[in-house]
Amino acid sequence: MSLIPRLVVAYDFSDPARRAFELAVFMGRQLGADVHVVTVLDSKESKPGAAGDELDDLRKLLEMRTAGTVKSDDVKLQCHALAGEPADAIVAIAKEIDAPLIICGTTGKGAVARTLLGSVSHELVHKSGAIVMSVP
Repeated sequence: MSLIPRLVVAYDFSDPARRAFELAVFMGRQLGADVHVVTVLDSKESKPGAAGDELDDLRKLLEMRTAGTVKSDDVKLQCHALAGEPADAIVAIAKEIDAPLIICGTTGKGAVARTLLGSVSHELVHKSGAIVMSVP
């Protein structure tokens, strides 16, 4: 049994998120771990009541951009589209599936921008209790 049987990769459709996904697939193969790809519809940016259809569309897009792009006969991939505050939603799914590792891309924001705008990767480190790998 692997020390990391499941891992979560946060995916926001950015280039760093794509690199994080590629690393997660590689690690999933090496460790024999299930890879859970998670994207979050930020509740601050979506219309109230529209989440159901938006989430279904978002999950389908996520599957096309991630699981649909890799040979997956040697790694188990599962895509999740969630609504809420991104870091909280990612932490919740990681805890729900008991994933000891979260991989995410970083935007490379400077200290001032990170202080003003926040950073999902920074929040994950402080909220998750899991190992968090940030991929530039």
